[in-house]
Amino acid sequence: MAFMLLNLCAPALFLCLLKAGSIRAQCTQPDADLPIRQSFPDGSTVTFECVIGHRPVDLEASRSITCQGNQWTSLELSCSRKSCGNLANFFHGRYEVTGNLFGDTAKPVCDKGYMLVGKETTRTCRDQGWDGRDPLCEPVKCSAPPAIENGQLEEESLESYDYLNAVSYRCNRGLNLIGQSTLHCSEDGTFKPDPPKCVDGCPVPTIPNGKRIGGKSPPYKLGNFVEYKCEDGYTMKGEAFIVCRANGWDPEPPTCIGKSCGNLADFFHGRYEVTGNLFGDTAKPVCDKGYMLAGNKTTRTCRDQGWGGRDPVCEPVKCSAPPAIENGQLEDEPLESYDYLEAVTYRCNKGLNLIGNSTLRCSEDGTFKPDPPKCFGKLWFKCQSRDEEKITCGLILVNE
Repeated sequence: MAFMLLNLCAPALFLCLLKAGSIRAQCTQPDADLPIRQSFPDGSTVTFECVIGHRPVDLEASRSITCQGNQWTSLELSCSRKSCGNLANFFHGRYEVTGNLFGDTAKPVCDKGYMLVGKETTRTCRDQGWDGRDPLCEPVKCSAPPAIENGQLEEESLESYDYLNAVSYRCNRGLNLIGQSTLHCSEDGTFKPDPPKCVDGCPVPTIPNGKRIGGKSPPYKLGNFVEYKCEDGYTMKGEAFIVCRANGWDPEPPTCIGKSCGNLADFFHGRYEVTGNLFGDTAKPVCDKGYMLAGNKTTRTCRDQGWGGRDPVCEPVKCSAPPAIENGQLEDEPLESYDYLEAVTYRCNKGLNLIGNSTLRCSEDGTFKPDPPKCFGKLWFKCQSRDEEKITCGLILVNE
């Protein structure tokens, strides 16, 4: 509610703004968090003020309510969050704010090429204004770049580098540089990307679902070539024939991606639940409600030449004759088969009681559900006492 109780005027608290004479009418406690629970006599006054971090919307509005008979007068006081005003950008930086009212926060962010000095401190709008102070942003500096095995920088390494300063690597004679030869001092104070590697030839390509069918086996020296082929069910993306050059494989090693079998259309009275449409994915046939698969339930698989198998056949659900029950029978003569949702009803022999559901229906799996009822004889209602305060009663089924 953004305000709190400031003062009470009632006899119980030794404050007197009461009418003289006998008091009968009274008001219930106003809607405020008070240290006590009580009612207030006619004429009592309660005064409110805004909580910390809030201020009255209207400075002229009344902040008190008075008990008149058994009703409180209306409270005019309305409170809103205090404003801390907008934070100006600081030298080489700015604030990312959630707002400028009490409780809002401002996160300092340095301009590109600058970084915060010390810990990053988020400022908060408090009762007296923004806490903390503007941070300092200093130019990004990178320490000396990392050394690499079997290689070195083109120029002598410095103790520190400014933002976007570049360094270049070279490999020892006879070795190949794999990766980016030039790195730059990035905004987080490190050189990027990762430094290159110097190898005596080219690394062994990793091609999942592919196999080498020509060329030399590893290790690969300059001028060596390799030829690849994708396994069945996969299509090659890129060139099959690659050569080891000074800057690595030329062209880049290929990849093998699964062949697509396309989307399977719904079939008559059914559809497929698929894991995908690429090589190795599966499609499980599911019949519409009221229909069931004819024959074995066959899941189709995406093969090298397309989807294996063919569309199944969904035929209307049929249930065979429902089960017979002891001491009872169907209301009507049983049929050889029943259609989906067709119902049958049971009855017990004269003098017996039917326990369970009397009506069963042909369900989607070709069986009658729920379970058939049972026929019992007499029902006795018996009570027994285990102690003087507790008596247990229940039905006893006697099949006579």
